Amino acid sequence: MKYQRLGNDCVAAGFLTFLAGEALLLAGNAAGLPAGVPSYGDSIALWAAGLVMVSAQATFALWMRLTAFVAAALFVVSSLMILWGAPLLPTSSPLPAAGYPFLVLTFNGWIWTLLKCD
Repeated sequence: MKYQRLGNDCVAAGFLTFLAGEALLLAGNAAGLPAGVPSYGDSIALWAAGLVMVSAQATFALWMRLTAFVAAALFVVSSLMILWGAPLLPTSSPLPAAGYPFLVLTFNGWIWTLLKCD
């Protein structure tokens, strides 16, 4: 809501898209790990879209935007692999596990920015 009120609609829409991905991920968890893989693939695709939307504008520092783009790219590749039938679990290595460190760095940057501004 903060970024929508500031007129950064793309950033606000990105956060809402990321929220939709999280909701889909949690809903898919009810099916169990192997059965929830299709839902997981869809949710990380939404994560990637949200990360790109949040980082498209220069609202956050460059390093945060770069880590978000790297995480988004890794999640898109993972999502496409799941779509094409690769047996990827959320814990599989190297993909999709390689995207999580970049996602966490991005989250830390967002949190740091929000705490610094208030």
